[in-house]
Amino acid sequence: MSTLPKVVCIGAGNVASHIIPALYKAGNLITQVYSRNHDHAYRIAIKVDAQPISDLDKIDISADIYLIMVNDDAIAEVTNLLPPLSVKQILCHTSGGTPTNLLADKSNSYGSFYPLETFKKDSAMDMSKVPFLIYGSNDYTTRTLRMVARQISSNVSLATDAQREKYHMSAVFLNNFTTHLVCLAQDYLLEQKLDPKILDAILETTFERMLERNVCDNQTGPALRNDIIVENRHKELLHNNHMLKEVYQILSSSIKAKYHKKEGNEDIG
Repeated sequence: MSTLPKVVCIGAGNVASHIIPALYKAGNLITQVYSRNHDHAYRIAIKVDAQPISDLDKIDISADIYLIMVNDDAIAEVTNLLPPLSVKQILCHTSGGTPTNLLADKSNSYGSFYPLETFKKDSAMDMSKVPFLIYGSNDYTTRTLRMVARQISSNVSLATDAQREKYHMSAVFLNNFTTHLVCLAQDYLLEQKLDPKILDAILETTFERMLERNVCDNQTGPALRNDIIVENRHKELLHNNHMLKEVYQILSSSIKAKYHKKEGNEDIG
């Protein structure tokens, strides 16, 4: 492989919209960008001097790395459509939860190039701070993927499939579930014809404290205090919203199971 690998990028969604330009900026040659929607492929390809394609039969068979950046449920389908690769051609994906051995039928050199971050196409991202979890089926693949990752990020680690899946699941709790809880809180206030912007101050404080110290030390609230009167009042407020009430009960029970009864904690309410 040359110092600057030739990369075929398969996918043009949220992840690809950040990784492809970062690879290009680092000096890698992006030969093609694939998407079933040719316009999506074109919008990224034009920025990195690559050929947009919407048919995998037209894939460049001389590339060094084939990087799959599609939804998890499409990885197997895309892989099946690829030609067999040589031992020096690396096939990898950016999925947090998909086993890499799914790629083994097409290449002996396969692996993971997983960015542990949440991406949106139109949101700016400092890729140099994004953690990349790398895995390779052999030493050659591991070294190559780690080298490429280090071109765009200062935070690169090795992780097996099992380790990466656990990181991914933890990130779902941290990002996806937390985002959903904030959404539920805002929706509830809108339904009650109240202003959700009132929550902005505590939202900012909450996330600032998470980054400042051990997040488990930040826990406050009626469940931590075992304040049954307040909890029952809250559940009464939710009597017409069974799902939100169930979420409240499950999370309160989880807090109690972790912390038991604690008194004298500084709280907000």
